[in-house]
Amino acid sequence: MASADDSATATPAPALTTPLDAALNSAQQALESENWSKSLELYDLILDEAPANWEALNNRGYALHQIGQYKRAISDFNRAIELNPNYAIAFNNRGRAWSQLGNEQKAIEDFSQALKLNPKSAAALNNRGCSFSNIGANKQAIRDFDRAIKLDSKNNNFYWNRAQLFKKLGNERASSKDTARARQSLEKN
Repeated sequence: MASADDSATATPAPALTTPLDAALNSAQQALESENWSKSLELYDLILDEAPANWEALNNRGYALHQIGQYKRAISDFNRAIELNPNYAIAFNNRGRAWSQLGNEQKAIEDFSQALKLNPKSAAALNNRGCSFSNIGANKQAIRDFDRAIKLDSKNNNFYWNRAQLFKKLGNERASSKDTARARQSLEKN
C-alpha cells in the first residue's frame, strides 16, 4: 500500500533575509526535487547552526526515511515533536517510519495524534488506514480510506489502497470500482 507524506511546510518560504534562510530554501528545493543526498547535506549544515529548527529536523527525517534510514528518521521526528508537540506533519512522518519498521501499533498512535492535531489530514487518514489494514483491522482501515477520499478525492493512492483492501477481503466488485477510480484520477492529474 502507498503511504502519503507530509514533507514540506505548508507555508511558502519567507523572503530570503539571512544565510540561514537561503540554506533553508536550498534544502527545501533539494527535498522537493528528491535530491536526498543534497537535502541531507544542507539540513545537516542548517542543524549545526540552528539545532532547534523543528521544520529542518522534520525535513531531514523525511529525507532519511526516503533512503531507508528509518531509525535515524524517527530520531529526527522525535526531536521535532519535542520542540513542537503540535506539529502534526512530524507525527504523520514518524508514523510512516514506524510502519516501515513493522511497528504498526506505534504507527497508528502517531497517525491518530496527527489527526487530533489536524483532523483534515487526508495523508494521516490514508496512512492509518494502511496500518490498520496491515494488522487486519479492516473496518477501521476502510473507514479511514473513505474519510481520506472524502477529503482528497483526487489522490489516486487512496483509491488504490482501498482497492487492495477490498481485493484482500474478496470484494472484487468494489476493488475493480476503486481501481478504475484510481486510474481515472491518475489520468486527470
